[in-house]
Amino acid sequence: MNTEMAAMIRDILHELRFPAEKWQIVTYADDYGLDAASCEELWALPLRHYRDPAEVANVLAGHRPE
Repeated sequence: MNTEMAAMIRDILHELRFPAEKWQIVTYADDYGLDAASCEELWALPLRHYRDPAEVANVLAGHRPE
């Protein structure tokens, strides 16, 4: 996923309560109306807790979390 798309997802997730599990992130994005291709990218996230939307965006963009 490119950094522009990752930034869009970060913006979408700003109202989700974090830390969040992968399934919560995908469910929230789907309920928000995120397109199917982007939701598929979210399903590819590693299974774990995410601290905040920025961490999700970094993982999607291919950056290692800090």
